Amino acid sequence: MNRIQGEKITLREYRWEDLAEIRKWVVDSDTTRFLGSNVFIKPQSWEQTENYLRNILDGDAGANFVIADKESLAYLGQVNLMKIDSIARHAELGIVISRENQSKGYGREAVEMILKYGFEQLNLNRIYLTVDSANVRAIRVYDNVGFRHEGRLRENRYIDGQYHDTLIMGILRDEWRTVK
Repeated sequence: MNRIQGEKITLREYRWEDLAEIRKWVVDSDTTRFLGSNVFIKPQSWEQTENYLRNILDGDAGANFVIADKESLAYLGQVNLMKIDSIARHAELGIVISRENQSKGYGREAVEMILKYGFEQLNLNRIYLTVDSANVRAIRVYDNVGFRHEGRLRENRYIDGQYHDTLIMGILRDEWRTVK
């Protein structure tokens, strides 16, 4: 898999050495609170994190990239296209940035880069995601890069003693062309 160079970041392949950095966010409740998977809602064991990374390294389905510092290639987070459907030509986007690397523009750049990869390299027609309605920062990024609100699953998540809606957002290839 080739590296994808951006202005501040590089999207690169995962490495076994990324395990320690992945462990930092999977046990950080502030980072995982809005992630949709039940795997990340509760503290994850070291073995679970190893299995997660091993699956990616073994070629787990999807287009999986580490968001890395452009110069040092140090792990900053990760962005993935999952559930790729080559017939309907769509995939689900997932992204996480470790807490110390948030609010630096890395997330927006990574989303822009993975959209370009998905539409140009994988020939996708649609990329979608789900996001917690309380995750205002993420929603702003998705809005700014051209995602549209497609639906709402009411009171779909239970976080910190409260129900939250899940927003479904998507972007089509033709819409992306007008935004980029």
